[in-house]
This record gives sequence, C-alpha cells and structure tokens, in this order.
Amino acid sequence: MTYQLPVVDDKALWDTWLSLYQVPSLTVALALDLFESLDAEPDSAEGLAQRRGFDVRGLRALLPMLTQMQYLQLLDGRYQITQTTRHYLLKSSPFYWGGLLNRLSQSLPAHKLLLETVNGERANAAKTRPADSWESGHVDPELARAVTAYMHSHSMAAAIGMTRTFDFSKTKRLLDVGGGSGCFAIAVAQADPEVRCTVMELPTICELAKGYIAEAGVSDRVDTRTVDMFRAAWPTEYDTHFFSNIFHDWSFETCLDLARRSHAALPTGGRILLHELLLDDGSLTPRPAVAFSVLMAMGTLGQQFTLGQLRELLLEAGFHSVEARQTYGYYSIVSAVK
Repeated sequence: MTYQLPVVDDKALWDTWLSLYQVPSLTVALALDLFESLDAEPDSAEGLAQRRGFDVRGLRALLPMLTQMQYLQLLDGRYQITQTTRHYLLKSSPFYWGGLLNRLSQSLPAHKLLLETVNGERANAAKTRPADSWESGHVDPELARAVTAYMHSHSMAAAIGMTRTFDFSKTKRLLDVGGGSGCFAIAVAQADPEVRCTVMELPTICELAKGYIAEAGVSDRVDTRTVDMFRAAWPTEYDTHFFSNIFHDWSFETCLDLARRSHAALPTGGRILLHELLLDDGSLTPRPAVAFSVLMAMGTLGQQFTLGQLRELLLEAGFHSVEARQTYGYYSIVSAVK
C-alpha cells in the first residue's frame, strides 16, 4: 500500500481530541482553589508550587492551559485571574459556576489523573503510566498493541506530510528511534526508494512494526532492530536519527541523555531530527501544544518543548546548526548536525 497525502490536514481532529483536557483543567483548578490563591497573590508556577505544595511540572502544564482558556493572564512572569474568573469561578461570587463544574468533574477520568498530577501523587505512586513500561525496557504485548495503534492513528498523515515538506535527500540510512509502528520510516522509504530505514524499538513493538511495514510494501527497505534506547549500545551505521513524539515523554535530563547517545552514535555530519508540537517561546501558545503538555503531564514524565529549550538541549549534547521548520498540521521538525 502506497500512502497518499490527504487533501486536507488533520488539525480539526487534533483540536477535537485535545479539547478533552479543557474541562478537567478547569475542574482541577476549582478543586485546588487555584483561583483563590492567585487572586490573593499572583504568582509564577514555581512560586505557587512552593507556596501550596504542588508539583511544579503539573502547574507548568496547567497554568498555561488556563491562560489559553482566558481564565488566567500572565503579567511580568506572574499568573493572575481574569474578570471572567473573578465573576464566575471564585467561590465568593454569587455567580459561581462551581455547582455545575464540581458535579461534572465526578464523571471525568482526566480530572482524577490531573488532580493527582498537580498534587504530586502520581509522581510518588506505583508506576502506572504507559511511559513507565518503556522506561523499564519491557512492554507487555497487550499494552504494546494498544499504544502502537494509538500512536499510528494520529501520526500517519503527519508522517506523509513531513516527507513533502522536509528534505531527506542527504539521508541514506535513517534510524527511527522509538519508532512504534514505523509509520515515519515507511513514509520516508515510500518517498525516496534510495533511503534505507530501521525502526529501533523494544521487542514487542518491533514485532508489531513488522506487520505495518509489510502492509506498506516496504519490507525490502525498512527493517526493525531490537534496542533498549536507555541501556543498550546504539548502532553506528546510520547518518540520520529520527525521533517523533519521543522527547516530550521524558524529563529534560533524560532527553539530554538521549541526545548525547545519538551524538555518540552518529558520524560527523550526521543529523538528529526531532518531530514535535512546539510551544512558542512563552509556552502559552499554540493551544494544541499547550493542551498536549497537560496530557504529557498526566501520562508521561515529560512536557512539550519550545524551540529554545530544544536548541539548548541539542547544543549541550554537542550538536550545532539547530534549525526548525513546520512540516504538517501542528508539527515541526527541529534538526541539528554533529
């Protein structure tokens, strides 16, 4: 099967999916009295976390989301409530919407997850997030199948679109690190028959990827390689390392480790490519990336990055010539050279 680029991008689907995290963001803010705290004393995420004992990573995701929804505004580095919040979301207001929203929160699974995240309870709880399985190096077949299908469904169009907007002519051998179903390797191979691609994944994921690769008819140009990216030595025969939706799963320190491993395995002149939804410099826009950060806070150890943050990370790992360009939908590629 040769994949053709859809005639319309998938932004509407992303908008619909990520809108799911608007209401839980609001109900968690009410449950934790965040608006009362910021009405009494406008503050940064770091200051509010220290003052109230919250998880700072959770607040760094939640407060920009509330700002996107126009319930907060950021002035001089401090979040403060808006007039909408003052009239409808403070418990002292006669127009308080808490009765409706608090009842609604009882039927929202994401409310509980986000509440635990901001309270710091998920960080200290037993490992229950999908990312924890990848961190351990072992993913059971049922979880592998579900997560691979989940990622494939929202990545296939982006993969094909990326090959239409990013120049892979310098690539001869591409290593798709944590490549899941292999949709990006498949897209690159279909776009340029001269490129050879490898999906580097854990064993259960590699077995699933082989099926997607065969269905796409590129088994002669795309293979799989079982490597634990955190523990095992990386192969060194590739000139390009590609990561899509990988860095946003992990802390800055873990991402730096991955970048350093990539740098060590690449030849001089080789490239690292990071495919992500980027936050703008202030981390308050665009809304899909802000909402994606809320999801990452609940389900992973990471967050969405700004270009500046990824540039800092790649430079520290030893790369140079960091550039970014939009590829498809809300996605961008950040590239750098060894």
